[in-house]
Amino acid sequence: MRGVQRACGVGAGLWLASHAVLPAALSLRTTRAPVLSLLAVTAVLGVSAVLLRPLRGGPTWLGAGTAWAAAAVVPLSGLAVMPWLPPEAWRTYANWWPGATQVVVAALVVRRHWPAALAAELASATLITGAVLAAGVPDPWAWITALDQPALLWFSASVGARVLFDRTGREVERYEAAAARAAAEEAAAAARARSAAQRRADLDLWAVPLLRRVAAADPADDAGWAQLPRAALGVGRGLRDDLRARALLDEEVRTRLRAARARGCSVDVVDDRAVRGDDEGFLAGVRRVLAAVLPACADGTVTLRLPPEGRVATLAVEATPATTSAVAWALGARLPAHLAVDVDVDAVGGSLWAQLRTR
Repeated sequence: MRGVQRACGVGAGLWLASHAVLPAALSLRTTRAPVLSLLAVTAVLGVSAVLLRPLRGGPTWLGAGTAWAAAAVVPLSGLAVMPWLPPEAWRTYANWWPGATQVVVAALVVRRHWPAALAAELASATLITGAVLAAGVPDPWAWITALDQPALLWFSASVGARVLFDRTGREVERYEAAAARAAAEEAAAAARARSAAQRRADLDLWAVPLLRRVAAADPADDAGWAQLPRAALGVGRGLRDDLRARALLDEEVRTRLRAARARGCSVDVVDDRAVRGDDEGFLAGVRRVLAAVLPACADGTVTLRLPPEGRVATLAVEATPATTSAVAWALGARLPAHLAVDVDVDAVGGSLWAQLRTR
């Protein structure tokens, strides 16, 4: 878009130079009020510079008062030029204002102030019609049509450009919305595929070997048969973790979960969020906290839960005083910088409750 803005800015500058500055300078001997003509040129250039600021990266918003003041410059420049020229000069470049002021009109239309632009064109047409009819020139309507031709061309073209810009903007919005939906659907499909692949990998890694051990086990072998329920419980917990709280798991957390459970600690991870959205940064911090806390869990029960509402996580520990103290120390020492924690510890009773939240 910068290239288009640059081209429009250069085009507007060249138009003003060739249709305002140069004709006004060359017609100073023709007009009876050269000072008024120069003041009109200055006003048109100044107002055009203000209205064309978006082409230089300025804001596109324009107040109504400023728009109507800019529109008034169009007929006022006509009053400063046309009455002071001989009628035979009206259809020459000495009467420069009908064409030069169209930059102001076009800028007003494009900046969504078309009522002010239309009022400027109607006032200019009234001025031209009155001057031509008062001069009594032959075939006055041909004169009026010729002098109003720039207004007809520029106003209609500006309205067409504004409509085209609006339609293009709507099409771009629809395209971006469709692209966002497609990207979301693709991401969801990829996430489902990864989840399915992870579940198959977990089954291949843990459930299938266990089932083979069960199929090959001999109930008469008391030692081997007695180990199977504990192994099955561990596999079941791992699969349940994957179903209930996949967002809280990564390879490090999975490994430390298995190690904590092997030491005799009962660990549960639960994701009860009603809406699961753009909170990966928070979840990554919670996973780091969980990975830091689990090595301290040697007994008792530990539950890490994501509640249904809010970007928070709760950690509850019921264990021996030594385990509770170790968890409290790990929680304070390994807390990520972007998370805050509220902790309530009963070291003597062996309980800890903590709430993790973003700072």
